[in-house]
Amino acid sequence: MSTTLRVNVKGQWFTVKVEDLLADPVVTFVDGEEVPVHISGREEDTRPDTLAQPETAEVPAVAPSPPVSPEHPAAIKTFSSPMPGVILSVAVKIGDQVITGDEICVLEAMKMQQTLRAEWSGIVQAVHVGSGQQVLDGDPLVDLA
Repeated sequence: MSTTLRVNVKGQWFTVKVEDLLADPVVTFVDGEEVPVHISGREEDTRPDTLAQPETAEVPAVAPSPPVSPEHPAAIKTFSSPMPGVILSVAVKIGDQVITGDEICVLEAMKMQQTLRAEWSGIVQAVHVGSGQQVLDGDPLVDLA
């Protein structure tokens, strides 16, 4: 059984998928990249709910993106409309954290409704559309960082 978590390390958010907690090393996926993690201080009969405290876990350094600060903002990716249509609803607002696959908005095109989902994880920096708004192919919908 695996668990997906969102963790904040020094102000930067990561999506972490954790596999079997009793394995050694524990197999985790940080933003899609496999990272083995060794947890120290475990006994043979330790259950997942009694594992060592997080401060004793050895967490490998992950630096897929530069640090985020006012002087060095994160790279912003724009989620765009795949076709012309009308926005029926918007599921996110500025500051929301989205994970790949989360609903961004619902687009009606050619009398069909299509749920548009995030293609990558991030924090919503800007929302360019609202309900009832007409969009063209390639129009910006949401900015994620």
